[in-house]
Amino acid sequence: MNITHSVGIGGVNNRDDVIAVQTALNALSDTLPSMNKLAVDGSLGQTPASSNTVAAIQLFQRDVVGMTNPDGRIDVGGRTQQMINLKLSLLEGASSYALPIPHPSVLLSDQDYQQIAAHLGCEVAAIKAVASVESAGNAFFADWRPKMLFEAHIFSRQTNHQYDSQFPQISSPKWDKSLYLGGEREYQRLAAAMTLNPEAALRSASWGRFQIMGFNSQLCGYGTVKQFVKGMFSSEREHLNAFVGFIQRNNIVRYLVAKNWAAFARAYNGPGYAQNSYDEKMASAYSKFIQRQ
Repeated sequence: MNITHSVGIGGVNNRDDVIAVQTALNALSDTLPSMNKLAVDGSLGQTPASSNTVAAIQLFQRDVVGMTNPDGRIDVGGRTQQMINLKLSLLEGASSYALPIPHPSVLLSDQDYQQIAAHLGCEVAAIKAVASVESAGNAFFADWRPKMLFEAHIFSRQTNHQYDSQFPQISSPKWDKSLYLGGEREYQRLAAAMTLNPEAALRSASWGRFQIMGFNSQLCGYGTVKQFVKGMFSSEREHLNAFVGFIQRNNIVRYLVAKNWAAFARAYNGPGYAQNSYDEKMASAYSKFIQRQ
């Protein structure tokens, strides 16, 4: 709900703004059982304080916003407008998108790895090392949903921090390891974020064998993040193809070829790579795969 000026008692009450408020409150009427549907006419009458629209605003402020003394006014960017938009996003998000249905997938073969290694000009062991570190050896959970880790600090950025105060478990101004539930339970956090903003939620998770962030979907060769997630659900070869697209478009194939793990990890995992020893873990995994050849 967008308004340009205040609506309600003491408000500017422009017609288009009043219509926006009336429409939004009608959409949320199921959350306010005692509210009757409003006439969407853009008017608060001669005495706004006695209008049905202001009464509905006060009801929403009392029962949803939690105001002890509802003032019957919606200010641009104020608590009431923010809560109306939050409830509208929950309503929209609940029905606008569903994750793909998981199904058994064909896993990567040695031939897949050899084909891609030849294409990139690197060693098979180097690609396997990255996969091993990023997803601990498996691309899917037991129920065939792709491995996924939801990042609350990314969701906060993707949604301009609007959910930080009300949903701190899934929207955090900074990275907080304690927010992780781990494993399959990360899908619980993703589902909660999807009720607020489905696309931002998908963009705020790392996916599949190579744990690529959803906001990198176009770098991986997908038109939208939803297409990217569909690919992550479809096959492990899609995970590998996405990885190839990502490192090619970021011009970091050369680090994989040279086995410069520090440079690769810095570009792939971000400047905090050393904190999690990604470079050391990849070097160690590479040595193990080379020994098995």
